[in-house]
Amino acid sequence: MALSAVLVAALTACGGESSSDAGNAGGGRQNGDSLEGHEEEAPVVLTAAQLQTALSGHEGIPEDWGGPSSNIYEGEKAATFCELDARTGCAGLTAMAMRTLENQTLEELKASVDGQTLFVKAYSFDSEANAAVTVKAMAAAEHKEYPKAKPLKITTAAQYTEATSEEISEGDYSATVFMRTGSVVVTLWGTDLKSTADMQPIAKSRLDRVVEVAAGKNPDA
Repeated sequence: MALSAVLVAALTACGGESSSDAGNAGGGRQNGDSLEGHEEEAPVVLTAAQLQTALSGHEGIPEDWGGPSSNIYEGEKAATFCELDARTGCAGLTAMAMRTLENQTLEELKASVDGQTLFVKAYSFDSEANAAVTVKAMAAAEHKEYPKAKPLKITTAAQYTEATSEEISEGDYSATVFMRTGSVVVTLWGTDLKSTADMQPIAKSRLDRVVEVAAGKNPDA
């Protein structure tokens, strides 16, 4: 996590504000923590190709999960996806990338039973302020649609995190994670999950890759 903290500083120059959870040995920020109001005025704005790099790769993703590289969108198509998630306009959106991860056993495949599915998305904005407004709108829309969902503990280097989960049927869960670092918003939407445990490593690994890309590093090196 020390590397992540250094890279977050390179992305946001946030002035070293410490986490409200000072006892967290990993140095990460947990669900509900925020550094809003301490960001730089001119953040790094990632391109669609950079977002695609950030979401790609398998490091940090549990081995049972797999999926192709992410797709990238710009202009009206990106805005459409973002507005569906935020239930409002997405001012300042410049690009987005989306990757689908699946976890399906051989038995489920043979029985034509759906496996676990996780949609990972990253949105790049022209300012941290616009990114902050949108990620909060996404979280608020989720809370309104699923008022019985409970907080889910997720710890990453994000400056803003909101995560929830809900048991949708016996042994099956849904989970969502909303994160912001600098001017980039990263979201995870999981369904038919047998457990929410995999949300933590997947969220952390994707967020760390965004930070590395923003710092001009190759996350696959």
